Amino acid sequence: MSQVDLVDPERVRRVAGSVKDPEVRTSIAELGLLDEVEVDGGRVTVRFHLTSPLCPSRFATRIGQEIRRRVEAVPGVGSCEVVLRDHFLRERIQQLINAGGR
Repeated sequence: MSQVDLVDPERVRRVAGSVKDPEVRTSIAELGLLDEVEVDGGRVTVRFHLTSPLCPSRFATRIGQEIRRRVEAVPGVGSCEVVLRDHFLRERIQQLINAGGR
């Protein structure tokens, strides 16, 4: 069995969910902001939303970048795409989140 076959979706969910919202210093899992984790071999997609569609973009970007950084450190994960839902600057923020480090 190859390493990519060993990516545990629950581990990815725990790692992604442990990222804290910088305003309230509570994990996004505790806040109910982590929507979905998909694992396809070594490719992972994490979907999340924020407490408000008008949340400051710097916080949204920071949360998304931290999700990506932590998830890509999970053994077997080759890439992680982070998808932000329901934000008025969603497309721009997603570009910032997913562009770094590639």
